[in-house]
Amino acid sequence: MTLFDGGGLELGAGTTTPGKSRLKISGGTAIVTGDWAISAGWGPGATVTAVSGTDSRGTVTITTSAADTPTANPTATLTFKDGTWTVAPFVAAGMNAAGTGVATDIPWTSTATTMILTYDGTPAAVLSRTYILSYVVVG
Repeated sequence: MTLFDGGGLELGAGTTTPGKSRLKISGGTAIVTGDWAISAGWGPGATVTAVSGTDSRGTVTITTSAADTPTANPTATLTFKDGTWTVAPFVAAGMNAAGTGVATDIPWTSTATTMILTYDGTPAAVLSRTYILSYVVVG
């Protein structure tokens, strides 16, 4: 069952068990690496190397260089592709254990036009690492 005209949120999608429902966020414009801006705190050689999903749910991978000297609490900012929210949305974010970076909390902030994910700590210095951050945005 689609809950909103035009799709985007579905109840019961992704399950074949009778009487069981799951919430599925779908729809939206696919994001690309250029939709993300990372702060200098990741280190001068850090880049966004992979993304998946939309501005409603997805994953961003940040790769640091072995020559980097990161600083505390670097950020990754996404400008919402599908327009401005009426009010700043709620974000749930976490770090995917498949990366090679040290796992930490991912605090977030949002405005009606952007979502900012923060690595709570300092990325590893003089090591090449991948940090995979996943998020869900609801308004």
